[in-house]
Amino acid sequence: MFADAGISAVLSGEALDAVHEHAMTILEEIGTDVRHDGALALLRGLGQEVDGERVRWDREFVMEMAERAPASFTLAARNPDRAVTIGGGKPVLTPVGGSPFCSDLERGRRAGTISDYVELIKMAHAADLMTCHQSGVVEATDLDERSRHLDMDYAVLRWSDKPLICYGTSGPKARDAVDLAAVALGGREAIEAAPAIMGVVNPNSPLVWDGLMADALMEWAAAGQPVVVTPFLLAGATAPVSIAAGLAQQVAEALSGVALVQAVRPGAPCLFGSFFTAVDMRTGGPAFGTPESILGTLAGGVLARRYGLPYRGGGGLCSSNALDVQAAAETVNTLWATMLGGCDLVMHAAGWLEGGLTASYEKFVLDLELLRVFDVLSGGIGMSEEEFAMDAVRQEGPGGMFLASDHTLAHFKDWVFMSPLFRSQAYVTWEKRGAVTAERAATEQWKQLLESYEDPGIDDAVDAELRELMARRKAEIEAD
Repeated sequence: MFADAGISAVLSGEALDAVHEHAMTILEEIGTDVRHDGALALLRGLGQEVDGERVRWDREFVMEMAERAPASFTLAARNPDRAVTIGGGKPVLTPVGGSPFCSDLERGRRAGTISDYVELIKMAHAADLMTCHQSGVVEATDLDERSRHLDMDYAVLRWSDKPLICYGTSGPKARDAVDLAAVALGGREAIEAAPAIMGVVNPNSPLVWDGLMADALMEWAAAGQPVVVTPFLLAGATAPVSIAAGLAQQVAEALSGVALVQAVRPGAPCLFGSFFTAVDMRTGGPAFGTPESILGTLAGGVLARRYGLPYRGGGGLCSSNALDVQAAAETVNTLWATMLGGCDLVMHAAGWLEGGLTASYEKFVLDLELLRVFDVLSGGIGMSEEEFAMDAVRQEGPGGMFLASDHTLAHFKDWVFMSPLFRSQAYVTWEKRGAVTAERAATEQWKQLLESYEDPGIDDAVDAELRELMARRKAEIEAD
């Protein structure tokens, strides 16, 4: 619904063609650096111009590769009923990911631990709107950096049966994620036929595919697992300061990644990713919820649809360091752009604080309330005869009151949005009840959410095999 609300006007006609043409010029004349010998050999063999690490991409080749990727796909889950469709018209939401810190109002801001990580997994599992996980919702900094990815991917597979975005930030970590998923979902052949994990790759903007990202991309592609190709563009830092130039660079980087995926395995699912925002020139830090990031998210959706690719973009993003008005305003701005832009995969939909450095327990549930609003909005306006309520209008007539009418009593629970956090009450009533502000109410709400978690369980033999794989890989990592 949202994507059809005239948003194509943000980027259409000649402007859309201009972004595409400038992106193709970047790929053909400037090219990208690809710092991976295997990728360079593969691209050279497919007729691309390779000069050292520099690849100049033929536009027809890039577009042919992009056309091989499906417009939608299903991501399997340990529980088949929880499988999700990416590109099916309904946004797939994940919690925040990649944060080194977490916080709540009672325990304060702290470095993430595996205990915090498992708590956040359980909260996301208990939240119906979070239909997909991110491995790495907070870093388990109390574990060995070389092998913690195993514990983190395992924890998602053990404590939830929803699909996941795996951890992988290198080829070996990506391969470990594939191997763990294969154990949990029926074997390598099974997950190649029905993908079980998504992996995220970010080019080193501007225009560099470094060895770690290229290696991870190729591992996931070889296994047939979806690759979320997401340039992380900061206007004025990792991209030119103008939005138009940033969009052209984004297309060049994203489509070169998609082309590499298809070169490895034709037909492997890919997502066109957008993580476009400006730099606060006073601090040098990324600024979320700004007009530039909103326009970038909206335009990214138009571009993804031009290329027939599912779209990853947006999220509940903010730059604020606290649960304050800035955090609320920036998050609402980014979520409106997310929903209007027609994002198929929304990473960091809940819990993002401090520019992503902190996974906030309170903001997680506050963001869920915003997402519930958008979920209702996505359904549009019902036009059934019951919703026109002619019998109730006849019954009450001019000057009547519908508060206690039969029609109201029958339907208000389903048709009136009532948030447990955001209440409409008189000041005196609010004061008598302790003058509880939204962020304080959110503390109780995340506790209730965590208490509502129900362990989905896991087959004992599968769990034993997962643990055995982890132990073997940790021994190999430690021996290197």
